[in-house]
Order: sequence, then C-alpha cells, then structure tokens
Amino acid sequence: MSVRQRETRKLSSVEKRSAQILVLFLLASLWFHSGPILLGLILGGVVSILNFRWLWRIVERLLFEQKKFYGLEALMKFIVLVSVVSFVLLYLQVHPIAFLVGISTLILGILFEFIWAPLKSEREGKA
Repeated sequence: MSVRQRETRKLSSVEKRSAQILVLFLLASLWFHSGPILLGLILGGVVSILNFRWLWRIVERLLFEQKKFYGLEALMKFIVLVSVVSFVLLYLQVHPIAFLVGISTLILGILFEFIWAPLKSEREGKA
C-alpha cells in the first residue's frame, strides 16, 4: 500500500468518525426541541467536514502530485469559509453555540482517530 493510499485511508476515517459524532450530537439535540440548535449543529458539522475535505485535496495535490502550491485556491478556500460562516451566523437563525459544537465534531474526530484509536489497538495487542 502506498503512502498516498494510507494517508487517504486515515483522512477518510477522520471524516467518517466526525460524521458519526455529528449524528450522535444531532440525536442528543432532539432533546432540546429547537430548530436553531438542530440547524446550527447540522451546518457547523457540514461546514467543518467540507472544509477538511477541501483542505485535504489542496495538501494532497501539493504533496503527492508535486505541483506548485495552490496559493490562489487556498486563499479562495479561506474567503469562501469566512463568507459561509459569516452568512450562517448573521443571516440564518442558528444557535451560535450549536454551530460551534457542530464545527468541533471534526476536532473530536481527529482526536479519536489519531489518539484514542491507536491507544486502544495498542492495548489490545498487549492483552
């Protein structure tokens, strides 16, 4: 298996884990019976996962295709991200804390996949 395939597999597992965490948060948010909270979680999770995928594609092309840095694309990604977050927070009726929690699902997915999962497999290997 090549380095690119291994890294793609790791990053895909982060995306999947983040989506699973988002679904758990969405199920937990049903307790609040609030549309703005549910919408904030959904939009925050979707924005973070799509941003991760876009960043992953930029870095993948940079590292594995050995082309010049996609500076314009990175700048465009940043402008789009800031615009989307601003639009969501200013014009849509979302709960800002729920939006922040939705964005944090990616961080939790990264923590789970790169810290907790290897520790678990290491413990199982020793047992």
